[in-house]
Amino acid sequence: MIVLAIDNEYIKQKIDEIYINEVYPHDISYMEGVIEYLSKQRETNMSIILITKDSLNGNLAKELYIKQIRLANDNVKIILLTEYLDEQYKEFLFANQIFNVIEGKEIEITDIVESINSNDKVIYKNNINNLPNAKTEDKKIEATVVPKQFISIYGTSGSGKSYISGLLSKSLCNKLKIKVAMLDMDIQNPCIDIYNNLNGSGNILSQMIEDIDNKRDINDIVNKYMYKDKNNKKLWYMTNNSSIFECQNKLNTDYYKKIYFSTINKYDYVIVDLPSSPFIDVVRYTLNISSTIFFVINPNYISLRQGIKYLELMTKLWGISRNNIFIIINKKQKNSLDISQITNLLEGYKIVSIVDFEFNIEGYINGAVSNINSKLNEKEIIKSLGVNYLNNRDKNNIKKKIISMFITKEVKMRYDNKSI
Repeated sequence: MIVLAIDNEYIKQKIDEIYINEVYPHDISYMEGVIEYLSKQRETNMSIILITKDSLNGNLAKELYIKQIRLANDNVKIILLTEYLDEQYKEFLFANQIFNVIEGKEIEITDIVESINSNDKVIYKNNINNLPNAKTEDKKIEATVVPKQFISIYGTSGSGKSYISGLLSKSLCNKLKIKVAMLDMDIQNPCIDIYNNLNGSGNILSQMIEDIDNKRDINDIVNKYMYKDKNNKKLWYMTNNSSIFECQNKLNTDYYKKIYFSTINKYDYVIVDLPSSPFIDVVRYTLNISSTIFFVINPNYISLRQGIKYLELMTKLWGISRNNIFIIINKKQKNSLDISQITNLLEGYKIVSIVDFEFNIEGYINGAVSNINSKLNEKEIIKSLGVNYLNNRDKNNIKKKIISMFITKEVKMRYDNKSI
């Protein structure tokens, strides 16, 4: 059931036309009425999508209105319309499990419809142009559209995930001029600090967990411990050198969620380097909330056989869409399998980059070589992330609106703690 509480006849009419019998017949016009309705529906187990605005008539402050909605019915999906969204208010909304937010003084029907239909995604939108409800098709604009992304790097054992994670982070940061956070969650064999020549203890994850246990603010923790790349002011790292015993007995999804959402809030892209074993809880949890997954594989039969098993687990058992998974082939050399063979074996998956074997990798790891020349196919990588470049020459042909999105999988999902 779609319930509108926005006091807007135009939007109500358009939503009725699109969803017909799925819409509650009345547009609730005051805050207290919304809370009363949700309270009555609490025991019915009805699936409700509430579209409301924080400036609705009523005697409640907007923050209290949000809290009362959550108390009235904790299972309702909320699409919130707000005129202005600063960082503090965004944090408050995330804390109250409101992830579908449309900002702007004028709201487009297309934004609302997309939020309604995105059952498997968390969407943050900033209606930059504040376009009126009327014909957005007539608006001609120019911009670079860079949706926020929560990206996982996963793959077979020994495929070079951490190496690719570093290449990808630096490439996207430099190419798109955005803030990138790279998180080392590979508790099996963490090495982000080594690959990226970072100073310090190399164990930020454990320090963060300790501070979270001490009830310190997660945003202050992230600001305190993230390493800045020495060559790029927009690139930051969370390193990890925790023992497997510590991770097995202490880490859990509550920590992951707090760290992930704080970094998502602060950075444009968050890139997570994962362990290869699918039986470690951080793998399943992280992959399920990722907007994009780059799966790293080597061009040989052993890596491909293992990779196919992992991909089947992800798509058939965990329900991850193939459309969210992109293949990066690493360590290609003279005697590697032909790309056509790999494409046939991985039918249904798109290969976005092929990285040659780096003969100087040992020297780079051990500090004997200062740099290496490996490169990703930036064009295909960026295309897979949904970034569109609109040139000034083409602006008269562009008829699409600008939206800035925060796209990750629905973090409110009920995580299954049973064995795989």
